[in-house]
Amino acid sequence: MLDLREVIEELSSVFEKPVAEKLGQVMLSVYERLHESLVLQRLDLLERRIDNLADEWRQFARRIEEQLAESRLETDARFRELAEAQRRTEEQVTRLAKEVQELAKSHKDLQKQVGGMSQSFGYVLENEALKKLPQLLLHDYGIQVQGKLKRQFVRDRTGRDIEVNLFGTGTRDGETVAIVGESKAQLSKNDIARFLRRTLSALEGVYPRLFPVLVTHMISEPDAEAYARKVGVALYYSYDL
Repeated sequence: MLDLREVIEELSSVFEKPVAEKLGQVMLSVYERLHESLVLQRLDLLERRIDNLADEWRQFARRIEEQLAESRLETDARFRELAEAQRRTEEQVTRLAKEVQELAKSHKDLQKQVGGMSQSFGYVLENEALKKLPQLLLHDYGIQVQGKLKRQFVRDRTGRDIEVNLFGTGTRDGETVAIVGESKAQLSKNDIARFLRRTLSALEGVYPRLFPVLVTHMISEPDAEAYARKVGVALYYSYDL
């Protein structure tokens, strides 16, 4: 900022004081105008820069808003896809559960049918054995069956009644024997061991001489027949009857 007094003093060294004062006032006026113009220019420049910054900010804010809107659309679409996928999955799980239930029911029905067929076949096999075993036992082992072989309950050594598929008495070499038998559609070594453990051993001591017999349609192991002979069990096949 110009000091008018200093300017007049410097001009007075060249001009007369009235003239120096006049020139000093003119110079101060020009300076003030120039200063004001420069300030205005700077203010205008600053205003333009502020406007530019505001425009840039608005553009930036608009881009952010557009990106957010696009992201919301993508997110909404993704959520809809996930919701649809979840709905389809739930429908598939429900359908599979129903199919599993139906399959389990069918399997249970099939087991009942197979069990019924197996039981029916077992009864047929037992009936044939009851009729034909007396002749086979006489021919193969010299046992004369007394009366008939029957499917019946007999009392074991503990006083408990157990069911025996084939039971009867006979004589061999003048001695009485108790014929204890069982029929199995398929016979394994485990079946033979189970018969000895559950049926034959339960009757030991009740009858002095036990003669075990097993009748089967087929063996499920190649060495089952040899195992039966080894443990002293007479084995007959359905085609022997």
